[in-house]
Amino acid sequence: MSIKSSTDRYGAVAITIHWVTALAVLLMLASGQLMDWNPAATGAILPYHVVTGMLIGVLTLLRILWWLAFDRQPAPQAGLPVWQERLARFVHWGLYVCILVLFGSGIAMMVLLDALGPIFSGGELPEFSQTPPRLAHGLAGRVILLLAGLHIAAALWHQFVRRDRLLARMGLGR
Repeated sequence: MSIKSSTDRYGAVAITIHWVTALAVLLMLASGQLMDWNPAATGAILPYHVVTGMLIGVLTLLRILWWLAFDRQPAPQAGLPVWQERLARFVHWGLYVCILVLFGSGIAMMVLLDALGPIFSGGELPEFSQTPPRLAHGLAGRVILLLAGLHIAAALWHQFVRRDRLLARMGLGR
């Protein structure tokens, strides 16, 4: 597999960033829900949430930089109706926007509340829900859940209903 993408397949760099980010986003959504459902567990979960969020933000910025400076995305899947191609593009860009909003709002909460010390040293945690970036963080978390669900459903539909082997473009199969 080539490091760079071809006209019909993503390269190793884009594929690796995609799958690492996808796994990390799922972990972030789960950890965020756990903290919402069980606030007593927040102190134990939050350090991992913060580190994973930083990883996702950096990977997303690297992915965007990779495409802008060094690589290209493969051409759209042949035979797709225009509306599906546009919806796919909207969902992909929506995922990137949500990740960047989550990244930025997470950093803003840490800075505004001077929270890194308490998070990583076991001190008393500040009240995150009272900060303005928390609203954006919560909203973007819900939107990314919806968009990720659409993205996964579309990938599975292509793989198992259309059988057009679209997942092979992202390194799953040939």
